[in-house]
Parts: sequence; C-alpha cells; structure tokens
Amino acid sequence: MKKALVTIFLSTSLATGVPVAGYGAPPASQQSFAVYYVDMQRIINESDKGKQAKALLEKQIAQAKEKIKEMQKEIEKLKQKLNSPVLSKEEKSKLEEELQQKIRDLQRYQQDEQIKIMNLEQKYTMQIIKEVVKLIKNYQKEKHLPMIVDVREAGIIAASPKYDLTSTIIKLYNQQVGK
Repeated sequence: MKKALVTIFLSTSLATGVPVAGYGAPPASQQSFAVYYVDMQRIINESDKGKQAKALLEKQIAQAKEKIKEMQKEIEKLKQKLNSPVLSKEEKSKLEEELQQKIRDLQRYQQDEQIKIMNLEQKYTMQIIKEVVKLIKNYQKEKHLPMIVDVREAGIIAASPKYDLTSTIIKLYNQQVGK
C-alpha cells in the first residue's frame, strides 16, 4: 500500500514537473556529487599481481593436463593388452580390475585437480580484492571522493569515462605491490 502511494505521488509529481524532496533534481549544494567507479574484474586481470596469479594457475593447469595425458596413455595400453587373444581368463580378469582402478584414479585426479585449481583461483582473487579494496578506500579518503563503486556490482549501465578510476587504481596497485 505504501509503495503504491509513493508510486502515485512520484508519477503525479513527474507529470506536473514539480520536484519532490529527495527525488528529481538535487539541490544546488549537491549538484557536484559524482559517483566514481572501478572495474574490479579488469583490475584483477590487468594488474601485475593478477597476471602473476593467472600465470601460476595456467602452470598448474598445464601440469595437471600433462599428468592426465600420462594416465590416459596407461589406460589405453591396458585396453590394448585386454584385446590380446592369448590372455587367460585370470590374466584378463586382473587386467580388467587394473583398468577399472586406473579409470577411477584418473577421474579422482581430475576432480581433485579441478577443486585445487578453483580453490587457488579463489584464494588469489580474494587476496587481490582485499588489497585493492584497502587501496581504493585510502584513495577515496585521500582524494575526498564521495563514492567509489564496482561498475559490475553497482549495476551501472552507462557512465562517463571521466569517473572511471580503474586505470589509476591498477597503476597505484602495481606500484604498491612492487614495493
């Protein structure tokens, strides 16, 4: 009910052109208020520390892929042995068990590595975010800026590039990490 009254009040006000306190044009004293923004994802991707984290993750992924290839080769060798017509039932049974175990080991390894890489990625990302947020808060206080938001989290659809602090924060963060 209250929401409906506010909607009716606002629509009447907008239709008549009469500004409503708290809505419409801000008072002259607040017209210089600006919302500055950063793109945290870009900071994570383009900062030196973000690039280092990405390189470490890619190295981890490459190592896991290499190990997976080796395990898959072993599985293929066992499959070829199983196709041999000279195997006794006992030997065939042992090879089938060994094959099933290697397949389970491969699946388990893939799952473990995927979780390990996801956890590492999250750890690196959270560490960067924590450091960048601290830097942004200090920057905001130092420059006496009214507000800095994350462009993706704030739901900003369009904004003037002059309020984008992303490149500035990346430079400051790279300098801070380089110390």
